[in-house]
Amino acid sequence: MNTLVLYYSLTGRTHYEAKRKAEALSGELYEVREQRRRSLLSANIFGPGQARKRALVFVEPIAVRMEEYDRIVILCPIWGGYPAPAFNSIVAELPAGKEVEIVLTSDTGRAKALDELKTRVERMGVTVTRLEVIRTEDLKKRDRRRRKRMKQNAE
Repeated sequence: MNTLVLYYSLTGRTHYEAKRKAEALSGELYEVREQRRRSLLSANIFGPGQARKRALVFVEPIAVRMEEYDRIVILCPIWGGYPAPAFNSIVAELPAGKEVEIVLTSDTGRAKALDELKTRVERMGVTVTRLEVIRTEDLKKRDRRRRKRMKQNAE
């Protein structure tokens, strides 16, 4: 199955998970970027409100032909309980008739209104085959352990 892994990441944690997902599925990895890169301060102050309102943001043009893929996997962080605004812009670009897997990353592992999210995405004419929330705090701990082991092995 021809798979495209689209992701938005501000801090790199979602990128890490997207890379792992693309490797596991033998898929093509593509990063979606906001046209105006936001700072962590801006993301923490304005991001959750925009996410709650399901606001669209301007993203750089997605330079892959999504209609050529059988399955699309979207990874995005959760801000204030909802997917980051870039997620809404990605969903608006999805071609009808595709199978879509959604993976949300979060420090807390909590997301709000997942059923509403699935319904909203499916209204775009796609089938949501999976909706998953990954707790990125676990990834941070795993990375620390890995760095510690590498340091010990180097000594």
